[in-house]
Amino acid sequence: MNEFWGKVHFWLPLLFMNLTFLPMFEQGMGGMIRRMYNGGATYAATGGAELGVDVDLILKNINISHAAWALGLAQLPFIINFFYSIVAGRKVTSDNPWEATTLEWQTPTPPPHGNFDKPIEVHRGPYEYSVPGQASDFTPQNQSPTKR
Repeated sequence: MNEFWGKVHFWLPLLFMNLTFLPMFEQGMGGMIRRMYNGGATYAATGGAELGVDVDLILKNINISHAAWALGLAQLPFIINFFYSIVAGRKVTSDNPWEATTLEWQTPTPPPHGNFDKPIEVHRGPYEYSVPGQASDFTPQNQSPTKR
């Protein structure tokens, strides 16, 4: 998937999520009840007197609604990126594209019955990167130290 559109998809929902839920928190701290089927329009018409809540706090529901719609629309970059990547994205060339050292990434794709082609020999712990004498930081658990 495209990294730029992944970052866009991260920041837009983060922004709109906060614009949606922080005003709700503020309304709750101001004394507004939790569930209003009409968004507080009845109470806004009475000046908030019945609730003891400031009218401006009740009218924040309009901005909350706009932010919630924008939060929904902010999912579009992910959806487009996802389907574009299926059609035109880079193909994975390795069973272990992240160069993880743990055993689950040492299975072939698709995995055979029992997950591994042959019995597993483990030579080091799962998080032992930078093994002395190795050419790179990536040395899988099931690879002996002499191979490379």
